[in-house]
Amino acid sequence: MIYKLKSFYNYHIKGQRQYQKALKALSSDATPVVVYTMAKVGSLSVYSSIQKQTSFPTFHVHTLKKEKIQLEYEICRAKGWWPDSKNTGGLIYTKKVLPKKPLKIITAVREPIGRNLSAFFEVFRYYNGVSPTQYHGNQEELKQTFLKELPHDYPLVWLEEELASCIGIDVYQHSFDTTKKYQLYQNENIEMLLFRVDLPDSEKEDCIRRFLDIPSFQLVNQNIGSQKDYAALYQEFKKNIKLPKDYLQKMLGSKYAKHFYTNEERKSLLEQWEQN
Repeated sequence: MIYKLKSFYNYHIKGQRQYQKALKALSSDATPVVVYTMAKVGSLSVYSSIQKQTSFPTFHVHTLKKEKIQLEYEICRAKGWWPDSKNTGGLIYTKKVLPKKPLKIITAVREPIGRNLSAFFEVFRYYNGVSPTQYHGNQEELKQTFLKELPHDYPLVWLEEELASCIGIDVYQHSFDTTKKYQLYQNENIEMLLFRVDLPDSEKEDCIRRFLDIPSFQLVNQNIGSQKDYAALYQEFKKNIKLPKDYLQKMLGSKYAKHFYTNEERKSLLEQWEQN
């Protein structure tokens, strides 16, 4: 009951205020900064740090597609939940992308297996019906739920379905420097910074400082898995899970993984997950 009341408050009261504030900001001539990423790549820390340390209109979204936002809303309501907040992705697309107004985007990529495991536990209740602290199933049952229910291709297709489709930046048309672990892109009015999650925080800070021209920027980490109510179960699961070899090969042999990670890095990741 407490969870449902909190969700209702976030969506109807807090979310409505934030949505109206976003509408006002996006109707102005100010250039917004949009942390536009797939889920579970450390984006909340980047967003919160920029929002607190600058005067830029700053937004955090995982999609700009109105139809996807509506579908996610309907799925939540079918389960008796409210989304965490009103999604501003559609507003950003309508107010800035379509009329080709200036926009700065920050996005990130993460190796897909670790991302998927993190995503599974972040929305644990969605896939398992109860909170992590209420879960009494065994590890094998949890593994089967993970393999059966999670949309595992999400990180493999997100860049094409979102960035290429919505803002016209196809990262696969550009080589990626795996040594630097970050890249700059531009499409007309849109500038974008992309970095790998494993880029050290000090280098992320430096990239963001230069990209946004804010010399004093510091990254403050938030939404840390080790501090969540699922931390103990998550660590146990990662330590003991034996993922099917064909799953590992599909993830690490994907176009996505090959573009952002070297052969040696992918081999190392494969060995890491095989040894679990």
